[in-house]
Amino acid sequence: MDEHEYIYKLRPLVIPGLFFLVLYPILLGCIYLFHRFPSMELGVLIGIYCLSVLGILSLWVIGKSKRVLINEQQIIFSSLLGKHVLDPKDIRRVAFYFDGKGQEVAQIRTGDVFFYVSEFYFPFPELMSDLENFIRQHGLRSNLENYLGLNE
Repeated sequence: MDEHEYIYKLRPLVIPGLFFLVLYPILLGCIYLFHRFPSMELGVLIGIYCLSVLGILSLWVIGKSKRVLINEQQIIFSSLLGKHVLDPKDIRRVAFYFDGKGQEVAQIRTGDVFFYVSEFYFPFPELMSDLENFIRQHGLRSNLENYLGLNE
């Protein structure tokens, strides 16, 4: 197995944020035309907008830096918030399931810490295939056989 790196998709994260950043001033401007806000209320609403801009920018920067790297001996999760290297001996269990929205998720448990791999990583099918190969290669405990329908 070669070393593969998977990146975090930003479109599901950024598009709603940009939509909000465009609509909020338009909506606020329309309301202001028909009803004059006191300066304090207007200041609070502008403050909310500025905090939202900063929040969306920080999510974008952190999301842009998120990566999963799978090689023969390790799974490495990295972002601006830090780097987590998972050796096979550290992984207690890998669980595959579908969340409430029907998206495929892999949960990697190491002690009390959980790491999640979802469809937000690109390319997701290759990532899941590499994860399945990693599990088989190292004999990790998982629900892979049940998940793939091999134990029916």
